[in-house]
This record gives sequence, structure tokens and C-alpha cells, in this order.
Amino acid sequence: MKKTHSIPGASIHKPSFVPPVIEAASTSTAAIIGSFPKGSMTSPQQVLTWEAFEKEYGGLEKPALSSLCIKQFFDNGGKAIWVVGIGSKPIKGGSPFLQGLSLLDRIGDFNILFIPQTKELPDPHATKVMHAAIAFVTKHRAMYVLDVPQRDAPRQTVRALTTWVNQQTGIHHPNVAMYVPHVQGPQPLKKAPLHIPASGAMAGVWVRTDQQRGVWKAPAGKTAILHGVQGIEQTLTEPEMGQLAQLGINPIRQTSPSQVVAWGARTLSSNREWRYLSIRRLALFLESSIQQGLGWVVDEPNDQTLWAHIRQPIDVFLQSLFRQGAFQGQKSQEAYFVKCGPDTISSADQTAGNVNIMIGFAPLKPAEFIILTIQHKAKSVRQA
Repeated sequence: MKKTHSIPGASIHKPSFVPPVIEAASTSTAAIIGSFPKGSMTSPQQVLTWEAFEKEYGGLEKPALSSLCIKQFFDNGGKAIWVVGIGSKPIKGGSPFLQGLSLLDRIGDFNILFIPQTKELPDPHATKVMHAAIAFVTKHRAMYVLDVPQRDAPRQTVRALTTWVNQQTGIHHPNVAMYVPHVQGPQPLKKAPLHIPASGAMAGVWVRTDQQRGVWKAPAGKTAILHGVQGIEQTLTEPEMGQLAQLGINPIRQTSPSQVVAWGARTLSSNREWRYLSIRRLALFLESSIQQGLGWVVDEPNDQTLWAHIRQPIDVFLQSLFRQGAFQGQKSQEAYFVKCGPDTISSADQTAGNVNIMIGFAPLKPAEFIILTIQHKAKSVRQA
């Protein structure tokens, strides 16, 4: 055993603990499950450019729907995407996509999932894939850009879409967004224009908006131009766009012969608190950043010293976002708050090692807070 010696008249000061800084989590990594001309079917691969995707999975020699959507993802500002290939042959059922979700579970974090070939599935199979995808993104604090199945019935009209959405159970979720109509994609080999789901293009627009303006800004309006899109499948009237907005469906409109824009930024949530896409994605960003930044808590005793050490870096993190314009209010008290202490942690929680954190943020109006609760594990006070 190592001996220690004291020095008469000298005092030793233990350096005070400085909690680690909370870093901003990623918001812009996408993932897709689909069939491609070539490429791995055993493990997801991350690609960072269209050229890298062409090399690994094939380009547009064959007009594969998922390949076209990835092209639009990169055209619109996408930077990184996990690709889960499920073969090169036509897919008739949902099982390969469900298996693809299992493969995707092996990777690190992602933020945006789209499965455009849902469009080509029979309704019963599409429903299974959509429900599994929603459960999957909820688990991973990610968003799912849903594409409507069209194989069993055409659903391009607002009336048909309204009927379909109202008949669904399980898709009215805060982590789900939907865009209509289809957009005109690239024309491989100079063939006729193809109308494809807008999920790939919109995932790219989300990434571009995050990087240029922040995840708290809505990816809609004049700044949400869809590049690499030559047109849309059909033109929506103002009343039709209003009807879609009531359902939480985001319309895409052509504002000039050469310009197509996203004209809405809502989720399909039935909870009014989460109806706006930017608010939901901001909340997921806050949760992910704070969870990742507090990994050190597990080794600390669940006491008042720990609680103070938790509040401090969270407050610094939220203050930084407030200064960037993420929250509303003239002063920080109107913009956000963080609680971690006796008002959120009971003696039973202390014994169980449960650290309960409450965060409020004001995305729309000062002092009108949306509440997030985050739980971490620490050492039981009995183990300290």
C-alpha cells in the first residue's frame, strides 16, 4: 500500500470539480432503407457525398426510387446518410424493410429516417413498416419522413389523402412528418420525368436549414427551396393547402416555373404542443445533447453536490442557445429554466439512484414553456 505523509503547517486543497461542457448533439444525419443496383446488404454504410453513393451502391443507370431520393437529399444540402441496402430486385412485401430497421439499430446516432419505397408496398405491408419505423425513431430520438403508400389505391388528391390519414392509427405522432405532392425527380438516361416522394429532398432541406439557421428554425417558406426538382405532380389550391395543414400534412408548392418550395413545417402529432416541426426537433436536440453530456453522472453519488453540478452545465448550454435565438424572451428567465434538486428528486429517488431533471424552454412566446423531463442514473446515496 502506498504510504502518505503529512507536512506540519501545510494544508492540501482538493481541486474543485468542474462538470464537463455539454456539446451540441447532431441533428443532421439521415438514414434510408431501400433497394439499390448494388452494394452491401449485410450492414449499413455511411456515405457523405453523391459520388461516394454512386461508387458503393450504383448511380441512376437504373431509375431506382431510393437512389433518386438520395440524389435529391444531397442536392438539397444533405451531408451524411446511413444507407441500408435490401437488394436490387423489386420488393413486394414489408419484411426486408423491417429487417433493415434491425440492421440500422447497430449504428450510432441518426436524426432523420425516410423509406420512400413505402409508396410501392401493399397497404397491409406499408402499415407494418410505418408503425415499426415510428417506434424505431421514437427510441432513437429521431424523425421519420413518411411517404404514403400508393400501390393499392392512388392517393394524390387532397380528398383521398384526407380519407387515408383519418383512417390511420399510430401515425399521428410528434416524430412523424409528411409532405405532398410528389416531386419531379432527375431524368436518368433522358427518360420521361419521374414523380417521386419528396422525403429525400426534404431531409436535405432540413439539414441545410439546421446548418444555415439552426434546428429551431422552420424548414419552410422562401428559404426552403427544393433544388434538383423540376416540378411537382400536381398544383394545390390555397384551400387545399389549408386543409392539409389542419391534418398536419406539409404542402409543397411551385412558386415559379423554376422554383419549388416547402410551404409547411408541421408534424402529424395529435398533441398540439408538438404540432410544429421545429419545436419537436429542437426538443429532441435538447434531450439528446443533455443525455449525451451527462454520461459522467453514473459514477457520482446522488446528492445535492451532484445536482448543482448537473444544473450548471445545462444552464450554460441553454444560455448559449438563448443567445443564438433558439428561445423567446428578453431575459433568460423568460426563455428557459432547469430544475434538478429536491423539487424533482425524492428521497426514494436518491436511494434508487434516479436523477430527475426538468427543463422548460419557450420556443414561441416568452415564459410559455414546453417541459422536458430527463432521467439519469447515479450512485445510490447508500452506496456513496
